[in-house]
Amino acid sequence: MKNILLVEDEENILFAVKRYLGNAGYRIFPASTLSEAKTCFQDNLDLILLDLNLPDGDGFAFLDFVRKKSSIPIICLTVRDSDRDVIRGLESGADDYITKPFKLPVLKARIETVLRRVKKDPKLESILESGGVMLDKNLKKVFIDGREEDLSLKEFQLLCLFMENPGRTLTRDLIIDIVWGLDSDSVYDNTLSVSIRRLRQKLGRYRNRIRTVRGIGYRWNEGEMPDEESHC
Repeated sequence: MKNILLVEDEENILFAVKRYLGNAGYRIFPASTLSEAKTCFQDNLDLILLDLNLPDGDGFAFLDFVRKKSSIPIICLTVRDSDRDVIRGLESGADDYITKPFKLPVLKARIETVLRRVKKDPKLESILESGGVMLDKNLKKVFIDGREEDLSLKEFQLLCLFMENPGRTLTRDLIIDIVWGLDSDSVYDNTLSVSIRRLRQKLGRYRNRIRTVRGIGYRWNEGEMPDEESHC
């Protein structure tokens, strides 16, 4: 049974989420304030659902508190839907960001996606697979429906980053920092857009796996259906 710390000060939401996830087989530890959240925090937690608007402080403070101690995945639940807040949450170490109001089945699906991603250390995985897309990190090769596809180094690195983080929204700045490294300061924003466009073209009918998150960055959607019309 997975342990989830639910930090939420709205009583109705706290009750509904606790009951729904409890019925789904999760053990929920509720906290309605920042101080209660710190008291309930423990290493055996599998995930944290964090409201950013708390009566005794800012949820970002708890996010920083956790990240200094642990890599436990965190999903932010909040009415703050501005690009600035979303980017701040993701760059502060949140694994996902859900704005209110939300549907409980969607929340459950996002939780399961995050838990699947952190279940294994991607650095220890040589082969990454997503439907008909397979990437071999050791051989530096990519196969689309069993056919080897020729990617540039940056395209390969982009695809590897996406496939290592399925379902996670990656900001443009984070992608540039990781893929271009020491050269990131000289990389124009348009450079990333062009690289993404070329990568999508080479993915063929799986191009829609790379979803644009407007104003923020990109997300790899494993559940995205292939485009049959583009397959030949």
